Amino acid sequence: EKQGDISEDDTVRFKSYLMSLGIDDPVTRDAYRSDSEYYMS
Repeated sequence: EKQGDISEDDTVRFKSYLMSLGIDDPVTRDAYRSDSEYYMS
């Protein structure tokens, strides 16, 4: 396994972390961050 590859466990853990923040999918991360900055400004 190459260095830097994300294992299945890490992926599941990361998705669980995102869901705990109310983010369903990693793809929505950037959009969510943009929305947060938009609402805070």
